[in-house]
Amino acid sequence: MQKPKSVRMIQILLYTNMAMLLLAYVSAISTMKAGDVTGRSIGVIAVNLFLPIASLYLAQRSINRKQFVPSLLFSMLLIFFTLTNMIQMVVGLIILLMFFVLSTRAYFKGEIRAEKAEQRIETGESGDEGESEGESAEEQVKALPSSDQTAPVSRPRHDPIVEIREAGEEEAGTIHALMMGAFEEYRAAVPPSSALSETVESIREAIRNGSESAAILYEDDKAAAMVRFRMEEDSIYFFRLSVLPARRRRGYAKKLIQWIEQRGVGQGKLYSRCKVRQSVQNNMVLYQDRGYEIIDQELVVRPEGSVKALKMEKKLGPV
Repeated sequence: MQKPKSVRMIQILLYTNMAMLLLAYVSAISTMKAGDVTGRSIGVIAVNLFLPIASLYLAQRSINRKQFVPSLLFSMLLIFFTLTNMIQMVVGLIILLMFFVLSTRAYFKGEIRAEKAEQRIETGESGDEGESEGESAEEQVKALPSSDQTAPVSRPRHDPIVEIREAGEEEAGTIHALMMGAFEEYRAAVPPSSALSETVESIREAIRNGSESAAILYEDDKAAAMVRFRMEEDSIYFFRLSVLPARRRRGYAKKLIQWIEQRGVGQGKLYSRCKVRQSVQNNMVLYQDRGYEIIDQELVVRPEGSVKALKMEKKLGPV
C-alpha cells in the first residue's frame, strides 16, 4: 500500500532527528583531544546511540506494519533520546502532530484486508455528494434482471469476458439500475446517499448535454458495474462508482478506476479526482492504495442531513 504524504513525512523526520543526533556526536568526538578518546569513551557513546537507533528501527518497522500504538510509542522514545537542541524539539513536535492528521489515521486503519476494503468501495459509496432530483424511477426494473441485484456475492464458474465501454444516453436506464443496485444498502444511512434520488431522465439529460459521461463494465456481455465521470480543466473527475452485489470481489472497481485514469491520460489531464464520505474509512484506504491522496475536505449540507466528504486526487502519468 502506498503511504500517504503524512506517513512518509513522519518517517523522514524520524531519520532527520537521528541524523542530527549522530552529527552532534561526531562533532563532539572531533573536538576531543587525542588522549580523551579511549575505549571507554567510545563504549559510552555506543551505548548512548544504541537506544535511539533501536527506537528508530522499531518505529519504522511498526509504521510499515501499520501498528499505530507501537509506532507512536517508539517515535516518542526516539524523540526523547534525541532531544539535544531546540531544532530537534520542534521536529519531534511535528512528528507527534503528524500522527493525528486524517490521512495518517486512515493509513493505520488500513489493517483491514484489502479485499474487504474493495468490497466496501464496490457498493458505490464513492461518489458526488451534491444534490440531485428527488424522483423515483421504475425503469431500473426493466434494465436488469432482479437476480443481478439481489444475488449473493459469488465467483464466476469460468473466466468471464470482461470489457468496459463508454455509455450513450440510450443506456441511461442501465446506468441507473446499476447505481440503484449498488447504493440500495445505503438507503438507511444518515443521510441516505443522494444517488438514490437520481432518475433515469436526469442521467440521460446529463449525458445528452455533455455535462457528464459514463462507462459500463460488462461481464460476458451483461452489465455488471459502471462509473460516471466528467472532464474538468486539468483533471478527470469520477463519481457513483457502482458494482452490483452479485458481481463483487472480482476486481471490477479497480478495473473501472484504471479505465478512468487511462481516459484522463488520453485526454491530457494531469489528475484523477473523486470524493468519498469521511465516515467510510475503507474506501479512503482503498483509494490510497491506488495512489490517491486527500487534498481537501468539505461539509455538504442537505435537507436530510450533512455529509463530511473528502476530496482525493492522484497525479496521472504515462499509462
